[in-house]
Amino acid sequence: MTDWMMVLPQLLLTAGGLAVIGVDLAAKRQELSALTAGLTLAVAAAAVGAAARRAGEAWQSMLVVDGFSTFFSMLFLVTGALVVLFSLPYVRKKEIHAGEFYSLLVFVVLGMTMMASSRDLLVIWLGLELLSIGSYVLAGMLKDDPRSLEASLKYFLIGAMTSAVLLFGLSLLYGVSGATHLEAIRRAVAVGGPWKSVALVGMWFLAVGFGFKVAAVPFHMWAPDVYHGAPTPVAALLIAGSEAAAFSALIRVFNEAFAPLAADWRAVFTVLAVATMTYGNAVALVQTSAKRMMAYSAIAQAGYVLVGMAVGTPEAVSAMLYYLLAYAFMVLGTFAVIAWLSLSRPDEMLDDFQGLGRRVPWVAALTVLLMLSFIGIPPTAGFAGKFYLIKSAVSAGMVWLAVVMVVNSAISAGYYYGIVRRMYLEGDAVRERTAMQQAAPSAASSMPRPMQLALVISAAATVLLLLFPQPILDWLGQAQHVLAMLP
Repeated sequence: MTDWMMVLPQLLLTAGGLAVIGVDLAAKRQELSALTAGLTLAVAAAAVGAAARRAGEAWQSMLVVDGFSTFFSMLFLVTGALVVLFSLPYVRKKEIHAGEFYSLLVFVVLGMTMMASSRDLLVIWLGLELLSIGSYVLAGMLKDDPRSLEASLKYFLIGAMTSAVLLFGLSLLYGVSGATHLEAIRRAVAVGGPWKSVALVGMWFLAVGFGFKVAAVPFHMWAPDVYHGAPTPVAALLIAGSEAAAFSALIRVFNEAFAPLAADWRAVFTVLAVATMTYGNAVALVQTSAKRMMAYSAIAQAGYVLVGMAVGTPEAVSAMLYYLLAYAFMVLGTFAVIAWLSLSRPDEMLDDFQGLGRRVPWVAALTVLLMLSFIGIPPTAGFAGKFYLIKSAVSAGMVWLAVVMVVNSAISAGYYYGIVRRMYLEGDAVRERTAMQQAAPSAASSMPRPMQLALVISAAATVLLLLFPQPILDWLGQAQHVLAMLP
């Protein structure tokens, strides 16, 4: 009975995903499909909170409920709920089948929670597959848009290759340890001996597989095309949720199973962090498409988070979790604005922001707040997140890595400021008037209420996370102490 209670969130998400399909078949109303998905995510969040009071392991330690899994499960459920909130006007405008869209979204969130709630490589892989297969279909939901179909196909091909790489690494580790549980692998790796080289090869295959999923350089090539071509709410889900899910597995696997090999993998993650943040920021500077700019921004942000892997201390793990939480709200708020603009301007260019400061001042003001958070300027959670990451690097004696991160943050100001400049300093009156006349009235003059609510919640969270950090930091302290190598 205890096992069933501990996996209740996953069971509720499974039932909820099926319920969305049933509601769609019975009622054929987009609003009811979205409402069912939203209620499912809310109920699952309540179940995660209840399960957290029964911390422990279920089903022969294949699934675990601890501070780490609770933190990430809540992050995924909130991300899914905000995507449901701001996607409804987009789904209606783009004539996407709501039943398929929202049921797949729930199943993708289910895969994310499985990845964060397991200490067994096989279950982590199954969660990754559940997440990935749903994401492939969601990326191709705009059936009349060649970019969307291209994104779906590319994502599928890269995903298939990633799965093969992960499975090969998993098979090598199974050969060394005779098990797929992280604790058993850690004991086998700690013994060393002639099998250590095989364990190292298996570890590197896992690092490559997770590198693809978090879009770390040089495994990032799929990300710009997929994020650009996918429906805008799906791109937000992939950046804020899917990458965080990959990081949850990466943090747990390497800090638990490969703790005895920390000296080997920290050096590699240091190189990956520097290359990823530098490449992402440099290429984002020259983008003209809003979604491609956000895609390269996501690559750069992954580099910032990898700084925590390079440092590898309890303080660094807490900083990674805090930054992933803050980053999710930044992405969701920004994509709510992009999705709104795309209702009337489907090309989703950066120039679509022109004159927004005069046409809809409050939306422009909240967008400025989100851009400040991306750069890392107070009073935003992005500032606190980067501060904690930089502080952890300095405390570990990696001052040069902290300096690289600061320089990259300064570089990123160039393209984030580009959005602010377009909103307030560009766009002549004639052009704006013409664009507004060509656009649908509801899209040009006002933001739909669900999108307004998603934007306000996201912007408010980026401020509140900075103003009231202690409860979050206490929670993160509980989350990072479950990792075996940490004191």
